[in-house]
This record gives sequence, C-alpha cells and structure tokens, in this order.
Amino acid sequence: MTSRSKGQGDKSFLDSGKLPGPLLSTLIERYRTAPDQSVTVAAGYGRDAAAIEVGGETLIVKSDPITFASESAAQYLVAVNANDIACMGGTPRWMTVVALLPEQLTTRAHVEELFRDLKQACDDLGISILGGHTEVTVGIDRPLLIGTMLGTAGPAGVLVPGQAVEGDDIFLTRWAGIEGTALLARERTDQLSQAIGPAMVRSAAKLLRSPGISVVRDAQALRNLPGLHAMHDPTEGGVATAIHEMAKASKLGAEILGSAIPVLPETRAIADFYDIDPFGMLGSGALLLAVDQAYRTNVLATASEAGVPIAHVGRLTSYDSGMVIIRESGIEPLPRYDRDEITRVL
Repeated sequence: MTSRSKGQGDKSFLDSGKLPGPLLSTLIERYRTAPDQSVTVAAGYGRDAAAIEVGGETLIVKSDPITFASESAAQYLVAVNANDIACMGGTPRWMTVVALLPEQLTTRAHVEELFRDLKQACDDLGISILGGHTEVTVGIDRPLLIGTMLGTAGPAGVLVPGQAVEGDDIFLTRWAGIEGTALLARERTDQLSQAIGPAMVRSAAKLLRSPGISVVRDAQALRNLPGLHAMHDPTEGGVATAIHEMAKASKLGAEILGSAIPVLPETRAIADFYDIDPFGMLGSGALLLAVDQAYRTNVLATASEAGVPIAHVGRLTSYDSGMVIIRESGIEPLPRYDRDEITRVL
C-alpha cells in the first residue's frame, strides 16, 4: 500500500522519491522552528536553499544527496548542490561531504577514486571542501553521498525564491532530462546498446560532462537580467516537477507549451525505449527562469551572447488557472513526478 498523504495518522507507506508536495509543505509549516532574524530565506516548498546573514555578509546554504548514481557520483553531488546556490544568484564556495559506503563492496581504490573525483569536481567550480564524514556501513548496496554547500550572494544580492509574478515568461535553458539520460546510459549500458545502438548510448553517457549537469556558469551569465524574478533547476522529477515547484513557490499557476520544451535525440530514444516521460526525468543541466515578459528580447540576446541554448516554453498564470500543458492533442494537466521517471527503470 502506498501513501496518499491522508493526514498525520496515516500509517501507509510512502513511495520512493520526493515527499509529496502537499505533505512536505504541510510538515514544513507545522514544525517550523522559532524565527531567527539572521535567516533571510527560510525553509519553504519550492525553496531549495536558505540564506542567512553572518557578519554583514549573506551566506546561501544548501544540502542534497546523491542516491541514484553508482558511477561519477561525486560529480553529480557537487553539481546538484552548486546549482541551487547559483539559482539564488550566488557563487558556490565551500562544501562538506558525508560518504556512506557499502560494506563488502568498498575497496581502498574506490575510496581514493571518490576523493579524487570530489577534488576535480570542486576544482572545476572553485569550491573548497571543508571536511565531512566517511563511513563503511551496512544496509546499503551503493555509495550514498550527502553534500552541504555554502556560497555567497552575487553582485545583485540574493534572488529570493517565490518572487515570480503572474504573466512572467518561463524559459528553459539547454534540454529536458539531461541528467537522467546520462545516468541511464551509464547504468544500463548493455541493455540500451542492444536497443538503440552503442553510438547513441555513448553520446548519451557523454552528456554528464558535455554539456554537463552544472548550471552554475549559465546562472551566473543570466542572473543580472532585467526583469528576472526567479531561477530554478530541474532535479528529481524533471522539468515538469520543477515548473510545479517554481510556480507554487510564488502561489501561481502555469501554462506550458509542450512542443516548445527542447529534448535531445538521445533522451527521446532512451525515454521511448523505456516508455517514460522525458519531462519527468532527472533534469540537472537545465535551468528554468521566470522573467517579466517585457524583457523577452533581452533574455534571448543575453543567452545567445553567453552561448546558452534557451527556449521560451510558457508563462506563469493565476493560481486558480492551475498547471496545464498544451499538447497537439489538447490541453492537459501538467504532470508532476514526485517519483522520478528513471526509478521505473533502475
């Protein structure tokens, strides 16, 4: 039996994946700790990082784990944490890592590879590792990495989540499902090579590094746009879920043009083979922006100058309008994937 968030007394089991949005939002508000005046951006649904004032400087704080990937997990870990710092207009600076490693499957060579990969991923973005915790433990069958990252506000200060307004354009950089595509290509190489060909699988696996799953440099290139109200990176649950999160954080609805959301051929081929929705696949590597529609030309020009592929995929509407996607077959509710589509494969 799976949970449908029936209330505080519900004893049914939750599905794997994110906590259902309504449940998470309720729990955050019900168990919110006492106010602290140094906290300028606190916990909230659709808020992936917090901000605190320390000694006259704003620090942005983020925590995120990597639970799906067994290969290149360190690179995933650094990217997903740094992305959320960047989405608040900040610069990632420092990181701590908790590494839980599986008993009977971890060698000294594995641990050294992990440390080496963490160093490389952090060096690429100018991040310093401060410490953390490592442990070989029972009860897991793959490394579980949990990162906490701190950053500083950018030149324009903190871009506070939840500030989008009705009528804002929604833009998406790069493509939907980049992270999920690369992950499945690496974790299901043999099966996919037989199904869609080894060349396509190799191309999909390379997406981890080119264009990559980091949006830090893209966010920094776009964070000073006039009329920019919000940035959000798709992660678990893909682009569709990220749009839900960005809209709900501002108490808005959204109208999305399905045909405008860019999808790479590699993603389409893998999604078709497994009969999953590319809009619900792990989406790190893309970036959502909510911008005043008066500045649409500025967005396109700035992104082009920075070499960032970008598409106008919809607009934010009133909360009462709901979340919809326009497809060739008509208007449908925009799906939400609390359980990422790739979990149906892995």
